[in-house]
Amino acid sequence: MDEFGLLFTEFASSATRIETLGVYTVDEERANLEHYTAGKPLPPDRNEEWAGNIRERVAAGAYMGRVHIIDHTLTPYLQFEIDWYYAVNGAAGEDIRFIFREDVPDVVYTDTWLFDEEIVVDLGYDEEGRLLYANRNEDPVRLEQARTAWREFHARSFPLADLLAMIRGGELAVPHPPSASSGSGARAEACGWPSART
Repeated sequence: MDEFGLLFTEFASSATRIETLGVYTVDEERANLEHYTAGKPLPPDRNEEWAGNIRERVAAGAYMGRVHIIDHTLTPYLQFEIDWYYAVNGAAGEDIRFIFREDVPDVVYTDTWLFDEEIVVDLGYDEEGRLLYANRNEDPVRLEQARTAWREFHARSFPLADLLAMIRGGELAVPHPPSASSGSGARAEACGWPSART
């Protein structure tokens, strides 16, 4: 496991994530996305390795959480993400949360992992959601920006259970996912081990 990957097993108190995109494109995830969009049953052991890590860290007293920026129409990718990853990770103990784009606080932010409120890893993507870099930023100013962003995002966000209630209640537009033949690939980490997605 590389240095970035080790951060997910060695953090002591918290690992938090801000996600800004509606689609993250990762070649390694293509098979899972095609399985999902074909309407096949969800594998009961999907994302189990990452979920096992969540259970271990939470059992040790650590916090894992993320806030994902969304619009009022869910992308097909986000539908996949909720069913394939978030449902599993939430059950394992990760605090999965969302924020509507219009509620995003007026602070400096980007796609980021923040470990123990001390280590910042900024993530950059191209227009199609492919990872360009994962940069450990040791600038004290950037650290304070990341801390502030997480605090403000979390304060304005709502949990996965509320999102699912909105979907059931018809409060969010949920387009039918594309067919598997569309060839769109997306996320290997969605909530899983660091890869081209993170």
